[in-house]
Amino acid sequence: MRLSGVCALQVQVRGKGALMRHRRRFVPRLVVGGAACLMSVAGVGVSAGAGSSAASSPTGEPYPCGVSGSAVSGLFGDAGLIGWAADNGVVACLGGSFYVKNGSGTTPSGGFTNLGTTYGFGVYNDSRTTWVNADGYLPALVTSFRTGGAALSITNFADRDVIGGKAFEVVYSRVTVHNPTSRTITVNPEPTAGLTTLSSQPDQVQPGATVDHDYAIVADTFGGKYSRPAGAALVAAGSYDEHFAHMRSYWNGQLAQISHLRLPDQSLVDAYKTGFVYTQIIRDGNRLYTGANGYTEEYSHDVIGILANLFTQGYFSDAHALLNRADEVIGTQTQYADGLWTYSWPWAIYLEKTGDLSFVKAHFATAGPLGSKEPSIETTAHLIAADRTGPGGIMEETNDIDANGYWTIDNYEALMGLAAYRYLAQRVGDTSETTWATNEYNSLLAATNKTLDATIKTYGLHYLPCSMVEPNTDNRCVNAEDANWAAPFLFGRWAWDGYLFDAPLSGPGLTLIDATYDYGFGRLAGKLPPNTFGGYSPDFWSTTYNAGYGSWGLASAAHRDQGILSYEFMIADDQSGPYSWWESSSTPNPGSPWVGVHPSSGNGSSPHAWGMANANKVLLDSLVAQRSDGSVIIGRGVPDSWVTAGHSWAVTNFPTTDGHRIGLTITAKAKLATLTLSGHAPAGPVLFQLPAFVNNIAAASTGSIDEASGTVTLPPSTHTVTVRLRTSA
Repeated sequence: MRLSGVCALQVQVRGKGALMRHRRRFVPRLVVGGAACLMSVAGVGVSAGAGSSAASSPTGEPYPCGVSGSAVSGLFGDAGLIGWAADNGVVACLGGSFYVKNGSGTTPSGGFTNLGTTYGFGVYNDSRTTWVNADGYLPALVTSFRTGGAALSITNFADRDVIGGKAFEVVYSRVTVHNPTSRTITVNPEPTAGLTTLSSQPDQVQPGATVDHDYAIVADTFGGKYSRPAGAALVAAGSYDEHFAHMRSYWNGQLAQISHLRLPDQSLVDAYKTGFVYTQIIRDGNRLYTGANGYTEEYSHDVIGILANLFTQGYFSDAHALLNRADEVIGTQTQYADGLWTYSWPWAIYLEKTGDLSFVKAHFATAGPLGSKEPSIETTAHLIAADRTGPGGIMEETNDIDANGYWTIDNYEALMGLAAYRYLAQRVGDTSETTWATNEYNSLLAATNKTLDATIKTYGLHYLPCSMVEPNTDNRCVNAEDANWAAPFLFGRWAWDGYLFDAPLSGPGLTLIDATYDYGFGRLAGKLPPNTFGGYSPDFWSTTYNAGYGSWGLASAAHRDQGILSYEFMIADDQSGPYSWWESSSTPNPGSPWVGVHPSSGNGSSPHAWGMANANKVLLDSLVAQRSDGSVIIGRGVPDSWVTAGHSWAVTNFPTTDGHRIGLTITAKAKLATLTLSGHAPAGPVLFQLPAFVNNIAAASTGSIDEASGTVTLPPSTHTVTVRLRTSA
């Protein structure tokens, strides 16, 4: 449905704004003012009463879902995703509409051209709407609303069909009309021209009855240069239900490869599963694009982070091809230096998890077929030393947070890269490179600590600054709502992920974690709700990186559950599509028909694969994490609220070392917490570390207790332990 002239006058197109955390492409959004505007929407094609005729909309146009700037969105900043694996997806919008690209449909910088068509159903009426994933996580989006006494839902999903020996991505839609009244209701779905009708049903719906209207359209040919099939071929290719079953089976099979979660908060489980599915859709073959909707391209640090999460989750299909492609990305894309410095990190996770030493050895000191455009792991590590041109031997000036400066995150990322490289050198048996990496790490850590200590002392700071040489008041972090104040806590990686690879840790990057969280959230008090870190200009509500900013909390004393708490904020207050988030989002629009709290606009990409990777990695790390020394850490970031009577949670199919997997279940009852382990015994001890254990352990059925750190250490062969607390969490 189009807005009437009255509403249209209230639509504001926001101009291009200032800097954001990522690529410099602001996405204008349509911000619709207030609920009163919604009352001006035209008719909805519905009539009630036996024998009445359908009052069709004059235009039958669907809810708007089209290009705005460099991305696609709906009237309320909404943007979701459907699609098939490695096809880069189809953008979906709130009112059951979706945008199909014609041809490539994208610019060289990853934005959209106007080469596309919006499909949907004119019956949507902008009334109160729910918008969710089918089964909670599938890439099948369900829009539900009421009109004329009828309850309607519009479901869109994609399936891979082979028709005439050729592969096609086909979008299937179902408009379900249920009549809960005692009278006949007539509802015309008003499908967009171009949709093929799969099943012809009457518009009249009898009392208590339900009618399904099914449609299909080809969205993509998976790169094939051939004509799209006629409507009759789509009808012959099978029913909506057959294709839905195939789609569900396929994605459940893909999800079976990664760690599985069962948590007290089901929305976290659904977001975790959906994030994996969306990442696979956003892919284009072995290219790990950041988005299917804006940022339809590869960025070095994004690819590194996405790979690190996939390997942490236990996804190793196509791992060789993905790593080889990442090599080319970091060798040819020079926009961000930090992707080059952390290149060794996903390799280290991959080797730790799989034990695939031969593949790592083949790439350790040998460049790929493109030579300097596919540098060896060794070459990228040594570039860290060459790039230490900053004052006092710190890392060079970069634009890695989209402004020029000597950024704190760069030094911690370089340290992370060196820590991972040292691990790799040890595993491949290169003693000289192990020594070099150890010495270079120690030298850079000393320079980093010395420089930060001087900056903190000179300016009387009580927090870790986002710049190595300036207080936050002298750079882009001066704005309390600019989330870059927490940039080291995610993109820096070091304090938590460096610990996982046994890196020596010292200095303000370790000792000021809690103080910096307190400082940042203190500045935001009264401006933003708890557990959001802010966003990027001009949208300062939240960001797709919000949960990831809690990563260093796992290395802290007081903010160990920050990743989960901030992920829950994203789910409750920041979804721009079902489990989709803009890179940066603005304050909610109370006039949106979408039930819940949702940003009114955003910029960057939605959904955003790197942001989802960060969120899912910190969630999994909060539950269970593998250290390179063989030890397994369990429960380090679990909120105290989960340690209550009747609560239990579990992780299964978690990859530990050398191709092995474990499962774990934690059950809380009164003042007791029981851990049960299954699968292959870990290579090292198990560290059971719930935050609720700190100075609160009365006894444990087995293992040794460190009450100050809240740790019960168990031998690898242990299958179960019960910990008794002094007081309830």
